[in-house]
Amino acid sequence: MMYMEMLVFVSSFASVCAMGVNSKIIRDNHIALGAIVSWVITVANFALMWAVLHADLSPLMYILVSGAGGSLGITVAQYGYAKWGPPPRTGL
Repeated sequence: MMYMEMLVFVSSFASVCAMGVNSKIIRDNHIALGAIVSWVITVANFALMWAVLHADLSPLMYILVSGAGGSLGITVAQYGYAKWGPPPRTGL
């Protein structure tokens, strides 16, 4: 892959993975950690938008590369959180 395709893939992976993890973090009442992870989402989304604006990718290539990164990202988030995530908290 070329540099921009790789940046689209990695930033899509990071964005979707962070959103998946953040969903589970908030569900489990880890509010402060959720706020921190939201910054990761912001940076990953910025990188993705920057790459899309500056890359000369066809719409099909963008969909394929970004979709592959996002698919892998949500899969890693689900399995990773199940294995290494903090236990749920009760109450606020």
